[in-house]
Amino acid sequence: MDLGARVGIRENVIIGGYGHFIVGNDTAINEGCIITAMEKVEIGANVMLAPRVYLLDVDHRFERRDIPISKQGYLVRPVRIEDDVWIGTGAVITKGVTIGRGAIIGANSVVTRDVPAYAIAAGVPAMVVKGRPE
Repeated sequence: MDLGARVGIRENVIIGGYGHFIVGNDTAINEGCIITAMEKVEIGANVMLAPRVYLLDVDHRFERRDIPISKQGYLVRPVRIEDDVWIGTGAVITKGVTIGRGAIIGANSVVTRDVPAYAIAAGVPAMVVKGRPE
């Protein structure tokens, strides 16, 4: 775990996994967030994670029907949240996703693919709804 300066981690945050967890300066991780870093979860500087955000670099395999899902292992791909990102309450960021600098993720969104810099994304699955003004 590598934490920058002035990182705020509020109550009831769960950080799990045996991978690399990196957080930049002046980032806030609010109540009830769950972060699983089996390989790598990287959060930039000046990022705001609202309450109950999930960041997961892992998912269950489920390709085979002859083996229970619980016995099929995992798919793991790093998650990267660039600087100056705001992630709304209850959002879920799935494995392999990069959220670009200055992006905003709407509350209760499920992000399954990359979000460009300065985009505003929302929904299930999350889609870019507009860009931030210049």
